[in-house]
Amino acid sequence: MKKYNILISNDDGINGPGLKPLMKELSSFANIYVIVPKHEMSGTSHSIHLKKWLKLEKNKNNIYILVGGTPADCVKYALYSFFKDKIDLVVAGINTCANLAQDVVYSGTVAAAREGAYLGIPSMSVSASDEQNPCYEQTAKAALKIAKTVLKKEKKGGRPALCLNINIPPNYKGIKVVPLGIRCYDESVIEKKTKKGTYFKLAGRFISGKKNKKSDIDAIEQGYISVTPLELDQTGFSKIKTYKILERI
Repeated sequence: MKKYNILISNDDGINGPGLKPLMKELSSFANIYVIVPKHEMSGTSHSIHLKKWLKLEKNKNNIYILVGGTPADCVKYALYSFFKDKIDLVVAGINTCANLAQDVVYSGTVAAAREGAYLGIPSMSVSASDEQNPCYEQTAKAALKIAKTVLKKEKKGGRPALCLNINIPPNYKGIKVVPLGIRCYDESVIEKKTKKGTYFKLAGRFISGKKNKKSDIDAIEQGYISVTPLELDQTGFSKIKTYKILERI
């Protein structure tokens, strides 16, 4: 029996192209347990189901599908029930495109890692940063190297635990531990009229970044792996003193 137990989840579902390469690499070092959504859940952020009954399907040994579940559901159910008290590290991914800057707010992959950290397990979100050339095998090998370091340095139990957001470009030069940058999109809502009714869809494309020097975006653009530790306490401490005036109105 191997020393460590790693939980793998994702937001691309059981057929996500990054899942098998990640399983292959991590299983060379640790016992792996997998629970993923049945279908793609990109952009679901940290949504969970509170009143809905979810079905668990067994795929293979220690590989399960949570039908109708979100990435955060998968990790929550795994750590509270299915693999309770077994897991030393949560690894979410491999996502099929970068999760940079404020993308971490929307990403189901990052949410899976965040949920693990909330529940006291050191966690990593792993993304292949080049959507046109994702290089899943290379990304998985890099994820394994980082996972080994995290397992040596971090202990489970403290809440919240470590949460790392990791983006891996093809043929990377090295690793940069950097803050999040800022991405800008020209988002819009488009309309389509059919015989069945009027439908709407969010559309947009990436324009540029701002204040990206020495950020995760800058690291990726220079060919480095970006690693960003995410704070799970979202308190705006810099504004607490400013808005103490509210206590007097």
